[in-house]
Amino acid sequence: MRIQKKRTEPVKETQMVSLADIAFLIIFFFLLTSTFMRDRLVVALPKLPRTKQTETPISVAMDKGAKLFLNGQEMPSAESLGMELKALLVDKKTPKDCEVRFRCDKDLKYKDYQKVYQAIGDAGGIIAIVHETRTP
Repeated sequence: MRIQKKRTEPVKETQMVSLADIAFLIIFFFLLTSTFMRDRLVVALPKLPRTKQTETPISVAMDKGAKLFLNGQEMPSAESLGMELKALLVDKKTPKDCEVRFRCDKDLKYKDYQKVYQAIGDAGGIIAIVHETRTP
């Protein structure tokens, strides 16, 4: 009589019942924690008074082609704008004196004028955004 050896190979079956349970638990978790089931948050932004005009003589503008102008003179780059602004603002102490008017074309993207924002801030200027309002 022959003696059979015990199997030493591991079982190659996957328990699909517990895999299905885990999948349903994950789906249930994401359904409960997703944002579409929550109420939307309403954030009340502060209302700031609008002024008719700014009193500053310093003006920075960007046209549709992303050309920079400081007080009407074209600037080659945001870095040179920063150096010129720093020279103009060196004697200014109060925030009202450090105000810089910034006007840019409405079709420009943030990446186009982000360096200008940075240059004005690094030079010590406080940005006053000027925009055209529609009159009814």
